[in-house]
Amino acid sequence: MAEPLLTGAGPTEAEGPANTETLPIRLEDWWDEPDPPPAAGESPRSDLDALQGVWASVSGRRRTVLLVSGDRFTVYFLNGDLYMGALELDPVARPKTMDMRIDEGPSQHKGLTTLCIYELKGDLLRWCTAGPGRKERLSSFPAEEGARHLGMIFRRESPF
Repeated sequence: MAEPLLTGAGPTEAEGPANTETLPIRLEDWWDEPDPPPAAGESPRSDLDALQGVWASVSGRRRTVLLVSGDRFTVYFLNGDLYMGALELDPVARPKTMDMRIDEGPSQHKGLTTLCIYELKGDLLRWCTAGPGRKERLSSFPAEEGARHLGMIFRRESPF
């Protein structure tokens, strides 16, 4: 016979036998521990989670589609250029930063890293870079589009 799951006085003969198959030994066995709250200044949903999906440019000098899946990206410029690689975010930096390592793409950019800044607000992504292989990162979003950087605004087309 199985041991009773509850301690203390058992049922009286008039009450009948205890149901030992459904009651846990400890009350804690009835629930899962909640996830810890986010750290100070951290949003409940990470930026990497929020970036997952398909994004289409709505502003900027080049029409572009961006796909983010896990920590991988694909950028397709509608002129035919295709870039693929890995990205790394620093959502604590101000402005927030994104490093995009180009694993596949045009030969002159393959193996280079693009140092970007970004801002994410719901289904809009503001993104800007000085270009692949450049050693400097922009410290703020430029007021105007220029030849020295590539800035775009993307709208989410399809989340994952």
